[in-house]
Amino acid sequence: MAGLPKSIHKEVVDTFQARFPLAIVKGIPSPTRDGALYSAALINTLVRSVGEFAVRRRTRGNAQPTPGSITLLFVPAPDQERLLRRFDFVVMSAPLPTLVVRDEHYQQLRHDREAAVTALVEAVKASSDARANLNHVTRRLGYRSDNEALLLPPRNFMTDDGDLVATFTDFRQGHRLWTDRLKELGPTALTRDDVPARIQHQQTRRVFVDSRSIGFFIAHPAAYDGAAREVAIDDVVDLLLDTLRSLYRFGGALEPGIHHDAQRSNGSALDGAIFECCEKGRISAKAAYANVYPNDFVRVGDYTAADR
Repeated sequence: MAGLPKSIHKEVVDTFQARFPLAIVKGIPSPTRDGALYSAALINTLVRSVGEFAVRRRTRGNAQPTPGSITLLFVPAPDQERLLRRFDFVVMSAPLPTLVVRDEHYQQLRHDREAAVTALVEAVKASSDARANLNHVTRRLGYRSDNEALLLPPRNFMTDDGDLVATFTDFRQGHRLWTDRLKELGPTALTRDDVPARIQHQQTRRVFVDSRSIGFFIAHPAAYDGAAREVAIDDVVDLLLDTLRSLYRFGGALEPGIHHDAQRSNGSALDGAIFECCEKGRISAKAAYANVYPNDFVRVGDYTAADR
């Protein structure tokens, strides 16, 4: 929750929490003055609060990501893209447009406790756009399929125009509908004749193949050996955010360890293909294939650092 002034923040959070006892509410008060609301320090504090909570739940032995979904409820502001960009593609964003309406004193309604509570309740109720969008995303992620574009690693699946960051940003900003299957990207039908090491006899897999002719095959659950990297509570915000990226996509929970096996669509070795790893940086992959995780962590047996 972001964008409420300190004067009402705690009371609104407490009221909302009482209304929805199963929800876990994390929030940081924004400045009292209307206008720009999201400083870098405020955003990092909010990311740290959400990230630390997720890490604590994971290290207590929970098998599934906790919480099961993350929605960012925020008051629209001139600097809102700074907030959304920092959370990357982790959360389902839910703007609260009624709270920027001004009252008779020319003050935004985000200062009004009742208006704030009403806006928050409306944003999360079953019939809300945010809930409908989150439900749709959750269904798509749950298919765990080669041909689900929302599972693709945004910084390593390449198109003629670059990676998928701009495309995923369009989803986040509402320029693409959540029903958009990104059919312009594929999928492509591949058989054992194409990739004998990856596809069974008489089997056809419909996978997304990028502009480098690298196919992204969703790994079998038995291969989910690279569960999300646990980070200590005192680690930096960027590492916490990397963990969140590996566990959530547009607010929906991802199965821990889920990844794609990236391999040439003709079955040949990667032969120096360039990947952007969130930990190693830009690398040149020499092996037959690479494991690429939702947060763009790349695991590959043979690689060298690559120049930009």
